[in-house]
Amino acid sequence: MNILNKKLLALALVGSMSMVMVQMVNASVPFRGTGAGEITSVQPGPTGLAMTGVAAGNATFIGKYNRSEHILVGADGSFTGGVTFTTVNGDELTADISGGFTSGTTAAGTYTFTGGTGRFANAAGIAYFSITLTDATHFNVGFNGSIN
Repeated sequence: MNILNKKLLALALVGSMSMVMVQMVNASVPFRGTGAGEITSVQPGPTGLAMTGVAAGNATFIGKYNRSEHILVGADGSFTGGVTFTTVNGDELTADISGGFTSGTTAAGTYTFTGGTGRFANAAGIAYFSITLTDATHFNVGFNGSIN
């Protein structure tokens, strides 16, 4: 094999590896999990109730996590806000929240992933969640979706 053929073969291998790496980076992985938490703050405001909550749980792809969320609940029971999942090693996965209460003790909605830190710096994707209040301040959460 002459020098030119070796260079062309090497270039083709590098190109193939680059395509594989791009496909791996853009791959979607399942994101399913559960958690238990509590509402730590409720503040009435002019446009609704500002609520803060914390939770801990376990999820595919991230393992054990702690999370904090801040939402604004409107008069109609709809809400928007943000959530940050923090992994054991300190990486953070962030998402926008939108949803609404479906009864006095249940809510449902979506997490739209917006990035984070460490391995989640460029995270994207969506997960659907449901929440059940177990009393006035405690809740259980379940979610199912994917992260890119």
